[in-house]
Amino acid sequence: MKKPILLTGALLVLLLPFLTACETSEPMNAETEAAPASDAQALLDKYTTVRLTADLSGLSENERKMIPLLIEAAEAMDEIYWVETFGSRDSLLGMTNGALLQRFAEINYGPWDRLDGNTPFVEGAGPKPAGANFYPADVTKEEVEAAARQNPALTDLYTMVRRDDAGNLTAIPYHEFFAAQVNRASDKIRLAAELAEDPGLKRYLQLRA
Repeated sequence: MKKPILLTGALLVLLLPFLTACETSEPMNAETEAAPASDAQALLDKYTTVRLTADLSGLSENERKMIPLLIEAAEAMDEIYWVETFGSRDSLLGMTNGALLQRFAEINYGPWDRLDGNTPFVEGAGPKPAGANFYPADVTKEEVEAAARQNPALTDLYTMVRRDDAGNLTAIPYHEFFAAQVNRASDKIRLAAELAEDPGLKRYLQLRA
């Protein structure tokens, strides 16, 4: 199965979700009891909000203009992160009761508590699939391994695996599956590169784009 990976969005580094190997041949979408919504505050209390600040007085006008562009590029990567870890962010928040629990879902990028062994805290969410959303939720380790002997791309670090119309596993490269987000991020990084005054930074951004 897939191994831990990292993707870098311009100067903002976003850790994309890691994927553990499937340990069972049973389907990975069985139901389990979720944490009560009344515990939302206790869940949020596991985290501390910290305001990040920086002295921007030393930046040039062009460098200041680069910052929002790099943030927008990172936001596109954030959308990819959501898809890989869970799926639709909006659909999850729509089925999550209360602003506090919704915030906890945003922190965890899904309905599973990362600090508590991925215990589900949204009613009906079920256990986190061992393949996250990189693979179909009903796939088994044995099925992936068998199919990968014919199609090694199924275990490539940069593919999303889905079922075709016949139910067979197929690998879709990231640049195709996430074309909208990747193109948006690339465009923003290129714009930032045009503003960069340091040759090394300009070249770095051009390569990242």
